[in-house]
Amino acid sequence: MSDKEIMLIDCGEVLGISNVAEIYTKVLSSLADGQLVQFDVSNIERVDTAAIQMIYAFSKEVAKQGHVLLWQNASEAFVRSATLLGLATAMNMTDNAIEVA
Repeated sequence: MSDKEIMLIDCGEVLGISNVAEIYTKVLSSLADGQLVQFDVSNIERVDTAAIQMIYAFSKEVAKQGHVLLWQNASEAFVRSATLLGLATAMNMTDNAIEVA
C-alpha cells in the first residue's frame, strides 16, 4: 500500500440514489487531493443499482490513476448485489478487502 492518506467513506445501512451524488462528490474530491479511498460497506442492508454503478465508475477512475479502491468489511447484501450486477470482480472487491475487527 501507499503512504498516502486514506479517506474512509462510511456508506451506512442504505446506499441508494438519494445519497449517491454526495458520496460521488466526496470520492472525486479525495481523488483530486491525492487521497486513497476506502469504502466501509459493512453495515449495508440495502443498495440500489445506481449506487453500485457509481462506485464502479469511481473504481475505474481510481484505476486510471494507478490506484485501487479499498473495501472495509463488505456486507453480504452489498457483495450479493455487486455480484448479481457482475461488478464485484471488476471493482476488485475480493482482492482489496480489508477486514477490520
